[in-house]
Amino acid sequence: MDALKLLASLLLIPASAPPPAPVERAGEVSILAHGPGGVSIEGKSTEVSIAEEAAVLLFRVPLAPIDTGIGLRNRHLRESLEVEKFPDATLRVQRGDLQFPAEGSPVERQVTGELRLHGQSRTVPVHYRAERASGGAIRIEGSLQLDMRDFDIAPPSYLGLAVSPAVEVAVGLTVDGL
Repeated sequence: MDALKLLASLLLIPASAPPPAPVERAGEVSILAHGPGGVSIEGKSTEVSIAEEAAVLLFRVPLAPIDTGIGLRNRHLRESLEVEKFPDATLRVQRGDLQFPAEGSPVERQVTGELRLHGQSRTVPVHYRAERASGGAIRIEGSLQLDMRDFDIAPPSYLGLAVSPAVEVAVGLTVDGL
């Protein structure tokens, strides 16, 4: 009897297991904010991932590793984003809203996604371009704009100078398995 249960469970497990998540090979994220007098402040990270959840693609960016090139500015950014309390930014996009490229035929579109940042969720337009290489890997480049105040984030300031609340976000990711 126990052998029969074991055999049945082994046969049923593969049928109910979720499909494997796409495998990232390379990724980067860039956040661009503008300050007074035309100053641009860019934060960069290579920590970005993508996973599939039901009919949704979930992009995740850990916020603590974002580097602006200056330690004090990094600290102010982490404090402003409260990374201890809200460690990640996520973007959820319905898989059915996306068009996937055939080899040699890039796709460029705009979709709507749900951005979760600083404990707040907002619907945002996302521009993306995707291209499938001959080996099957897909290069995805996406961008969006946000207003920090929409996510209850006070624009970082130092010595009375604050950056604009408008921020540009760009993400690039090469994946296998989509």
